[in-house]
This record gives sequence, structure tokens and C-alpha cells, in this order.
Amino acid sequence: MIYGAYVLFFAVLTGLLIGVPLLSFGGDQTALYNAFAYTCHQKLSRSLCVFGDGMSYWLGDCTAQNGTLVNTVADRTGIKVVMDGITGYKMPACSRDFGIYGAMLFGALVYPLVRNIKDTRVWPAIWLIAALVPIGLDGGIQLLSETGALPFVYESSNAMRLFTGALAGAVASFYAIPLLMSMFDAGKKS
Repeated sequence: MIYGAYVLFFAVLTGLLIGVPLLSFGGDQTALYNAFAYTCHQKLSRSLCVFGDGMSYWLGDCTAQNGTLVNTVADRTGIKVVMDGITGYKMPACSRDFGIYGAMLFGALVYPLVRNIKDTRVWPAIWLIAALVPIGLDGGIQLLSETGALPFVYESSNAMRLFTGALAGAVASFYAIPLLMSMFDAGKKS
């Protein structure tokens, strides 16, 4: 049941990240974007958009990824973009967060193929640390650069944000699931 709840949570979360922009094609979804604003900066320049031409939908960068830091109010508050005459709506979480949550779902779905769900042993922490180093470096250097603490400007790309988030998210599920199973299994034995 714990495993099922974990999968369901990340399935709903990932579904909402894709669903909110799809719903935006039919009407104002500001309330849903505002709900997600508590968990993410939602910058257009660091987000993926769902684009639609009336016949199909696809994911793409909301803005050109050219390594330039964008720090405007419109970048933080914008929801809708038009590129080459095609409308797109941003996801309510940035590409890094989408990578994390989507990969946590993927990791959870793959988990039973790799390990027994009831196995509560946690792998050595070095594997989790190794998976977190790329996201820490990418996000940390970007943050330090943005604040002027570094002598250069580093603006990551959505592809890099998505990759580092996905790596961290997939590995995190292999730690979260046995820990949750252990926590709730221990509660049953008391």
C-alpha cells in the first residue's frame, strides 16, 4: 500500500505538471499556477512549455536557451508564450523540478523490477550523494553566478536542468521507497 501511494502521488504530480498547461489552452489556470508557485520559481526561461497547434501537442523550451540570464518580472509571471506563431503554456514547475518529479515516478515504476518492494535495506549513501552532485553543481553554480558571487555568468540549459533533475529523482526513489516501507512497517510491529 505504501508503494502504491508513492507511485500514485508522483503520477498525480507529474500529470498535473503536464495537465495544467494543457488545461490552459481551454481557459485561465492562474489558480493552479499560483498553487505550484509555493514550490517553484516558475521562470519562463527555465521552464518547458506545452505547445499546441490545434492538431497536436509537444514539449519544448519556453524561451531560447542561449546561456543568458533572464531576470525580469515577465520571466517570473508569464504563463503563455508564442513562438513562430504557435502558442505554448509553461509547466507550473521548472524543467529541473519536472525532471525530479517525473524521474521519481519512473524510478518508482522500475523499482519492483530491480528490488523486492518489501526489502527495507537502504543502499549505501554514496550512490545518492553521487546522483545529487550534478544537480548541486549545476544549480549551485547557477545560483552563485546569478547573485554575482562568481566572476562569470553561468545560465544552465533546460536540457541540463532536466537531466540533472532526472538523475537525482530516479536515484532518490531507490532510497525513499525502502525508507518509507521501513517506517510504516515498523509502525505495524509496535
